[in-house]
Amino acid sequence: MMIGKKLDWCLTGLISFFVVIVIGSSVQAQIEKIELSIEEVTDQKTPYLNYPVSVIVQEESGLVLISDWANDRLVITDQNGKTQKIIPGLEGPVGIVYDSPTNRLYLTEQKANRIRILDGSTFAPISELKIQGITLNEPRGLWMDNGRNIYLVDTMNSRIVIFDQEGNLIRTIGKEGMGDDEFYYPRGISVDSQGRIWMTDTLHHTVKVFDSVGNYLFRIGKGGSGPDDLDRPRYVIVKDETVIISDYRNNRLKIHNTQGELIGIVDRIGGDHLLNPEGLWIDGNGYLWVADSGNNRVVKLDMTFLMNREAYLASLLSEDKIDEFLREAASLSPEKRQKPEISALFYAAYQKKDDLENMIAEAENIWMKDEENRSTWSEELGILYYRKATLSRAAQPAATVKALYRKSIQYGYKKAYIPYIWTSFLMLGGSNLFLIILIIMLLVLLFVLYRIRIARTRRW
Repeated sequence: MMIGKKLDWCLTGLISFFVVIVIGSSVQAQIEKIELSIEEVTDQKTPYLNYPVSVIVQEESGLVLISDWANDRLVITDQNGKTQKIIPGLEGPVGIVYDSPTNRLYLTEQKANRIRILDGSTFAPISELKIQGITLNEPRGLWMDNGRNIYLVDTMNSRIVIFDQEGNLIRTIGKEGMGDDEFYYPRGISVDSQGRIWMTDTLHHTVKVFDSVGNYLFRIGKGGSGPDDLDRPRYVIVKDETVIISDYRNNRLKIHNTQGELIGIVDRIGGDHLLNPEGLWIDGNGYLWVADSGNNRVVKLDMTFLMNREAYLASLLSEDKIDEFLREAASLSPEKRQKPEISALFYAAYQKKDDLENMIAEAENIWMKDEENRSTWSEELGILYYRKATLSRAAQPAATVKALYRKSIQYGYKKAYIPYIWTSFLMLGGSNLFLIILIIMLLVLLFVLYRIRIARTRRW
């Protein structure tokens, strides 16, 4: 009995490992090269980045903002890596968020235990943001949600601090400890579209997820170097349904969906290996910016195949890469999988494979979800059920075939009426009944002919 269980565990482990390797290899293969590497800046005294920790892209201006931590400065470049401005004199700059409506930049200074406010155009320091009743101790990660509330990782106090732009405290989450809502040396934070809070609990080697009011939901990872492990994760970013984690000691990026399932692992791009990656940013075009700290650079990676999922999957279909499409689409979350536009892509894929059963399943799903195009999909379902019924006549019982024709009629396909009636007739007596009716018709015909002959005889 125990041997059987061990075999089951081994088989499960091998399958999981195979799935991770296949999916991971697929993601790795998509990232063929580094689109841009920023290592040098226009500065005669300190021309090189020295342990950059965070990076964001200011979407309105297209500027790239880099917290050059060991050089105590903020570096601003354009999209080609050309230096636009350098703000020196900071004290261990780490987290950065930009608020477009107020044109303000918020930046954590780890060594000074404060949050600095800068002008979003000139980047000149304006003031310090004080949080009501809070004393910071080595603050790091910053995030701003859709309601423009600010989330701060207060690292040495092992907590998340949430406040508004005036410094009014909303709530804190966590303390030092081993529980689900307790942390040890946390660093990075991100908030998804559902308001869930994702945080890297660095020395617990995990990413913890909370709801919008701080209730623990689940976690990703444990200490180690395997596919499911993390070793001192530093930062996390969530965009749509993709979660990217900088797995610091394992020198890699881990990519998950928002259910926590592993999509892929990236530890090298071409011949380049990542070294101690830290901050992450996904810009409006779907490119991932990574503070590759151990290599003293910021790199830009093409992640549009994950960020613009529908467009990427549609491109695979247009190239008739059906198996690749189905493999890539397997990583979609259940919520996105149910969207009519995604079901339409699956329908097109199964249509190319002539997979009738799955075509019907997808068409049914679209018919239920897409009210605007319901009549079109109703007609399509009528044709599909008619085809299935016709193909089933040789192998399936008449009752099954009749039910399929009835479904075709329900969806408005009028051509199904005749075979439906015929199938019903066969169920009442089949070919024997047909022969009886045929004989009766012949007898009636003979009787009519007989009466006509008698009538003619009488006339003579």
